[in-house]
Amino acid sequence: MSPGHARSSKRTRIVLLVAVVAAALVGGLALLPDTFSADADAGASVTKVSVGGSVGKNLPVTKPKISCAGLLQKDFGTLDDAATSITSATVVAKGDANAYEYCDVKGTIAPQIQFELRLPTQTYRQRYLQEGCGGYCGMVGVSQPAASTGCAPVTDGSFALGQDNQGHVSTSGMSGGGAEVWATNPQLKVDFGYRSEHAFATAAKAITKAFYGAEPTYSYYDGCSDGGRETLMEVQRYPRDFSAALVGAPAFNQTALNAMQEAYLSTIDFRADGSTILPASKLAMLHKAVLAKCADPRLNNDLIQDPATCAFDPAGLKCADNKDSSSCLTAEQVDVVRKAYAGVTAPDGTHLYTGGQPYGSETAWEGLFVPKAGQGQSSVQLYGIGLGFLRWVGTWEADPTLKLDPSLFTVDTFKAYQREVSGIYDATDPDLTEFHEAGGRLIQWHGLTDPNIPPTGTRAYRQAMIDTMGQDEVDDFYRLYLFPGVNHCGGGDGPDSFDLLTELIDWRETGRTPGAVIASKTSGGSRPGGPAGGQLGGDARSGKASASSSAPTVEYTRPVYPYPQLVAYDGSGDKHDAANYRAYTPDRLPDDHYKWAGTFTSGYQEWCETKDGRSMRCSRHRP
Repeated sequence: MSPGHARSSKRTRIVLLVAVVAAALVGGLALLPDTFSADADAGASVTKVSVGGSVGKNLPVTKPKISCAGLLQKDFGTLDDAATSITSATVVAKGDANAYEYCDVKGTIAPQIQFELRLPTQTYRQRYLQEGCGGYCGMVGVSQPAASTGCAPVTDGSFALGQDNQGHVSTSGMSGGGAEVWATNPQLKVDFGYRSEHAFATAAKAITKAFYGAEPTYSYYDGCSDGGRETLMEVQRYPRDFSAALVGAPAFNQTALNAMQEAYLSTIDFRADGSTILPASKLAMLHKAVLAKCADPRLNNDLIQDPATCAFDPAGLKCADNKDSSSCLTAEQVDVVRKAYAGVTAPDGTHLYTGGQPYGSETAWEGLFVPKAGQGQSSVQLYGIGLGFLRWVGTWEADPTLKLDPSLFTVDTFKAYQREVSGIYDATDPDLTEFHEAGGRLIQWHGLTDPNIPPTGTRAYRQAMIDTMGQDEVDDFYRLYLFPGVNHCGGGDGPDSFDLLTELIDWRETGRTPGAVIASKTSGGSRPGGPAGGQLGGDARSGKASASSSAPTVEYTRPVYPYPQLVAYDGSGDKHDAANYRAYTPDRLPDDHYKWAGTFTSGYQEWCETKDGRSMRCSRHRP
């Protein structure tokens, strides 16, 4: 059934490429000054990397009340909407692969949400951290959470750590057919959309209580990409599940992102005969020209600090007489670049998503929607993601014969997909009043050169929150950090190693308002675990830090302040050192309202249930 023929009586429905550094990096960062002076606009300081129990409240170490194996004898089958069975519970000894001893619990929440929960046996300090999962997920792998480089509770065993697979098992990665195995099942669509993280939070807290004798004093959520969508889904739908949350580069506007933006971008670099228009070999030249035009000299690192002020026009690189060469763009190639920067638009010019490719992201286009040399359209990452959503994930009745065609990218098609699945997939509600009133704190972050999920949407969501709740209320519980030169959940030209998780913990537990964080550009060393996981635009996970990991070299550091503050070199001192940069607020702030075919409003959410595992009833009434 096409999206335009949805039936309301039957509904059915989608990283971490997080570049993190080994915990050994703590030693390098600890050499930075204890505090960082800022101008009056900043009103905050940067502290050096946290050590042990100094993060947040000084909560005592709590030992288990029962043995690890004893959890196998506990009955968790009656948990509300989270009937849970534990399949294994084993003690993992402290060693080279892990810095502390823990009880490794694995199990399933009905119908098939698989999870892993790590419960420290000697070092637990009454905190739980649930990790998001990237892409279409489909795997379990507790790991170094996003934006937590140097956060001591992650590596010293203070946290109980958990993650789930969002209710299905991945079979063939992110190809267009990879979603079909699970996405034809109505319940699995709902579990992926909004239910899995709440159900796992319920189960994790119950298991934690059985093990230690009490639920965690504080519970945190940390996710990037689709994990960021999961974070926002939790604070919007279940505002009391977590004490505070860290949300990175969220795929929160998922229907528009997958069905429109990503599917569209996968078509723009190909002629009707399948040949490539803009070769990957020209991206470095294009990138160099963009930075020459828009890089901020006050940063001393050739990065764009405020993309809103960039006025780059690719027509300036047009080849004379349209004669192609490696140092210029043909008229056809200029058109591709313009389409990339603009993002998906309908024939009437209406934007179907909040933003296009950010200036400075050009070298990351290779393999994403510009094919590698000798490859075609089916090889680019966004082709598989977009087609998989259009065929399988984004419609209650699969359409395996659908093909990517320019006729798809219209306001009517976008609205049809929204009617189908936005009520279970999208986490775009700007009213977080309940989360705020429950004492919640939220830190959001985004790389400014993210080619997978453009940061424009994150800024537009912040603006929608302010319009809905008011500036003062938003400022009381929310902060946004934007990182120049950082790609999707990490990587890129900019400094992508930083610790926002400590900022979040301190804010929630002690009331210390987040200020600047120090971001480091590193080289060398070993990243423990290596990339893993699926992508909804490039999430990856790194494994848990081990004693054998070698520390990277810190090339330079920069402070990053809550948006909309920027930073500039103060004119003296080492240009590589964050201590010599000061915060300022631009005289003219960008307008973050974005005109597109959708809106950020409340009341669109649907709540679904099935009686037989096949048919699904959904309504806007929460059961």
